[in-house]
Amino acid sequence: MSETLEKNVVTLLEEHVEHAISTVQVLREEKRELEAEVERLNSDLQQRDARIQELESQKRNLEETAEQDRLATEEERSGIRKKLEALMAGLEEPNEGSDNTDAENGEDADAEDEVTFTVKSDETDVES
Repeated sequence: MSETLEKNVVTLLEEHVEHAISTVQVLREEKRELEAEVERLNSDLQQRDARIQELESQKRNLEETAEQDRLATEEERSGIRKKLEALMAGLEEPNEGSDNTDAENGEDADAEDEVTFTVKSDETDVES
């Protein structure tokens, strides 16, 4: 009986070793698959990081352009405002002394004179 028992123990041990070997092989294959998946995910992550950096750079460029446009518009408005103030000052000065002259000439002091302004732009002349 002891010989049969020994054969059974040896057979059982062989089965355990074969099972352990097959388990190690399965685990190695799963490890390779997981490593490939990690590599793919890292690649995706690097691509997303690069895209994020690209978008942040575009955003900075757009913000800089918007700021430059805002400053240019502000400067243009300031120039237009100064020109209008100068025109208004020019219109007010002759009217201050002309009220008496118009009344002396028999003209109604409240009558409005027609004034034509010519505004020159880069593209066309506009009259109003």
